[in-house]
Amino acid sequence: MSDKQPPTDPVLSHVQPLPGGLYGDQPYETALSDLRAAVAEVSAALRDTEDPAVTEDLMRYQVDLNRAQLQLRPDDDDALERAHALCRTVRRYLTTGTA
Repeated sequence: MSDKQPPTDPVLSHVQPLPGGLYGDQPYETALSDLRAAVAEVSAALRDTEDPAVTEDLMRYQVDLNRAQLQLRPDDDDALERAHALCRTVRRYLTTGTA
C-alpha cells in the first residue's frame, strides 16, 4: 500500500464497540460470565490444594464448567439455567467442601 492510496475502510477506524459485547444485557452473557468466573475460581482453588480427593473433584468441576460453556446457546433457556445451577454447585463446594 502506498502513501497515496486512501484507507480501504475509513469508517471502521472510527467504530467503537458496544459495552458488554454482542449480547451485553442478555441472559446468555450473564450465564457465560458466571461460567467463566466459576472456572477462574476453580483454577485458583486447584492451584492451592494438595488434597488428591479435592483435586479430583475440582478437575471434574472444571471439565463440567468448560463443557457447559461450549454447550451454551443464547436461545436455550434450560441450558442457561443449568449453567447457573452448576456455578452455584461449584461455589457451594468451594465454600463448604460439599456439593
